[in-house]
Amino acid sequence: MSAIRLPDVSAAGADPASWLGRPHRAAELAQAVRRRAAAACGNAVLAAAPAPLLMGFATATGSEPITLGLAGLALTSLALQVRHLRSAARIVTRHRDNLARLAAPAVARLVAETDAVTLRAGWEQEATVLFADIRDFTGLCETLPPGEVAAFLAEFRRRAARAIEAAGGLVDKFVGDEVMAVFGVPRAAPDDTDRAVVAARSLAATMLAWSRERVRTGLPPVRIGVGLHRGPVFVGTIGAERVEFTAVGDTVNVARRLEQMTRTTDCDCIASEAVVRSATSSEARIVAVQPVRGARVVLRLFAIALAP
Repeated sequence: MSAIRLPDVSAAGADPASWLGRPHRAAELAQAVRRRAAAACGNAVLAAAPAPLLMGFATATGSEPITLGLAGLALTSLALQVRHLRSAARIVTRHRDNLARLAAPAVARLVAETDAVTLRAGWEQEATVLFADIRDFTGLCETLPPGEVAAFLAEFRRRAARAIEAAGGLVDKFVGDEVMAVFGVPRAAPDDTDRAVVAARSLAATMLAWSRERVRTGLPPVRIGVGLHRGPVFVGTIGAERVEFTAVGDTVNVARRLEQMTRTTDCDCIASEAVVRSATSSEARIVAVQPVRGARVVLRLFAIALAP
């Protein structure tokens, strides 16, 4: 901090002892100290420091050196507090920005707003889980260099995340060409399953629009398969040194198996009976009654049309 120049009270014709007995002089001194400190620190908060505080220091004692010392001490303390707060705010902002680059915005916000003990302990709740992946991803990318594969995946993830988050879903993770999303985390709502179905249809519409753009430039279209299941999940951070916020459990495993089954059936979206019973706005037709790998019971499986 640069030196703060104060008014010269010892100039010819000025009686230093008379300053403290003249309120307007004390006010001038306070204003001068504040302006100089604000200019030196480059912080508008100092310029707005309450005048009564500084004037109180200036009029509470009959000794000018003590007055100036106390005023300077007050301003120095204020400047240090402001600097500390600004530094802390920058650190918090930087941490949140870094976290948002590595996780979905909703996950970053949830992790930032939830204490670490709660996240480590986790909790169990009902949720609807969506899995989606690109059909014949290997065939689409086998002739592309790695850089173009990365660009393709980045574009898919951007479009998929936008469709899911617009429906109120939480993107749990991306793995290659696969996306997992949960609806109802961290707080369950009556329309969680309806929003999951909306997200599935929005994903299909998004991929259709993208496919049309690609076909116009001579590239192959993009199709997806979707699996939906509803049930209890465990939500929290998992890991030791490297932790991951995620939802896990039998419900998640079944949703992924249902998505995989779309590859061998004439369905773009397969949902469990739990989803069909919970949804209020989906038309479904039964396609199978069979055990699903990872499921504890035989499930009735339904096809949900994604196209309008």
